[in-house]
Amino acid sequence: MKQRHAAGRLPLLALALSLPLGACGYNTIQELDEGVEESRGNVEAELMRRNDLIPNLVATVDEAAAFEERTFTQVAEARSGLTESRERLEQAVQGDASLEELSAASASVADNLRLFLNVSVEAYPTLTANQSFRALQDELTETENRIAFSRRTYNETVRNYNTFIRQFPQAITAWVIRARPHETFSAPASAMDAPAVDFGGTSDG
Repeated sequence: MKQRHAAGRLPLLALALSLPLGACGYNTIQELDEGVEESRGNVEAELMRRNDLIPNLVATVDEAAAFEERTFTQVAEARSGLTESRERLEQAVQGDASLEELSAASASVADNLRLFLNVSVEAYPTLTANQSFRALQDELTETENRIAFSRRTYNETVRNYNTFIRQFPQAITAWVIRARPHETFSAPASAMDAPAVDFGGTSDG
């Protein structure tokens, strides 16, 4: 069976090799594929940038708890969930996880971050006047916007690559070199909103 499959591939291989590299699309396939990998790296970099901000955010909330000399079970539980989801995302990035796993880990961080922010502000009202907390919140919002942008860029590079390898004659080359379509980066609806808290309508500017 394998011999028959290989034999069927040979005529197409000969046809692909008979075409100039530019005509068969080999070089462009490689360039587009590298662009997809680079774009995924950018998504992961932004996700890790958000991850790196979380310890500072937790420390700021801990300072507020110490200042008010109160602890709340909800805050502790939310912090634990945020820490666990952050660690899972870091493992997904470092372990070269599938896009589906990476998307799920990212969504988990976003959901737990949103919960942590909201229960912390409810537990410690003085956080709304804390300049460090506000600065971190602004930075997190900016990071979420950068994540969304890098995700859109990644999906665009994937669509360009997938479209190219389906067209003739490069579809022959793609089949011969086993160039497979890439998956787009999807995210649950909840992950589309940047984690935010209600500052009671106040504004610094």
